[in-house]
Amino acid sequence: MHVANHASGSLSRTPPVFISGSLSIRHLPTVVKERLCAIVDQALPVVIGDARGADAAVQRFLADCGVRHVTVFCSDTSPRHNLGHWPVQHVRANAPSGTRAFHNAKDREMSGLAGAGFVIWDGSSQGSRANIRHLCERGRYIVVFLRAENRFAVLSSNAKRMAFLTSGRLD
Repeated sequence: MHVANHASGSLSRTPPVFISGSLSIRHLPTVVKERLCAIVDQALPVVIGDARGADAAVQRFLADCGVRHVTVFCSDTSPRHNLGHWPVQHVRANAPSGTRAFHNAKDREMSGLAGAGFVIWDGSSQGSRANIRHLCERGRYIVVFLRAENRFAVLSSNAKRMAFLTSGRLD
């Protein structure tokens, strides 16, 4: 088990890793946990949403590891999930509560703050696709776990990000 005690739990000067994923993914494969351990071992700050599915599964993993340098973003008055009792960043949304547009406000905020992204994607979630697109538009390094193919795709160059933005696919 990894334990990170280096940070205070709030956003730091090091740009955070924005971790997101599909609602349909409720259990993290071992290879995803290994990638998360690399983030934990480097004591990188993390920003994450409050949704069920991948957000909650990653939160559970990070909480079990004792990670403190996490900030949970939510668009509502309180987060739906905050399994590590981390600081919360509320993002105002100008959309009806519970809609995709309502939650998209916090996702855009996190992608704007992020220095890198890690997306755990079922291949069909429009929210995860939008997060990848937002990170690509900002020129961020992105690791995408493609659940259906049980593999990682790394968007580490402008050419790879542009290919995704053009085709909407990860090859």
